[in-house]
Amino acid sequence: MTEDPVHAFLQRYAATVLDRDLAGFLDLYADDVQVFDSWNRWEYAGREDWAEMIAAWFEGIQDVRVRVTAKDVKAWHDTQVAGGSATLEFAALDADGQPLRATENRLTVLLRKDGGAWRVAHQHTSVPVDFQSKQVVSR
Repeated sequence: MTEDPVHAFLQRYAATVLDRDLAGFLDLYADDVQVFDSWNRWEYAGREDWAEMIAAWFEGIQDVRVRVTAKDVKAWHDTQVAGGSATLEFAALDADGQPLRATENRLTVLLRKDGGAWRVAHQHTSVPVDFQSKQVVSR
């Protein structure tokens, strides 16, 4: 049985965020990745553009470690492309590993074989927003 690229991506994603490993994190993405993120911008076009945002994020979390937990994972793949979705919980941990706060968002990824490795070609994150209050809807 072949490894599921979506689950493998989610495991590496979580590990690189916990370690604030910028190079390892960016290696998950294709050079021409397109990212629709929930934060700050309409689109990030290419790994270099995405790198600026991730570097700023990692710089902003120097006082905590962030544990990423994937829930409700759905995945499919064939030999060249893969896709999936999940709910990601981002929990900030104190020095003792105790959660301080957490937030969730929804993630959809499309991966493709790129130089023998699976890399994200497109990523989309979202959070639902209540029409009346304009507040993020939590589960």
